[in-house]
Amino acid sequence: MRTDFVLGSPALAVRVDKGEIDRKERKGKGASDHAPVIVDLGD
Repeated sequence: MRTDFVLGSPALAVRVDKGEIDRKERKGKGASDHAPVIVDLGD
């Protein structure tokens, strides 16, 4: 289950081109349960 997320307004949501989780940050010993969420916004 993913619990990390990005909050935004409906006006921002229509600009989202892509969203993803940076899974590389969760690898390795002692890694956090959380990971960065990356959101690409269009013009």
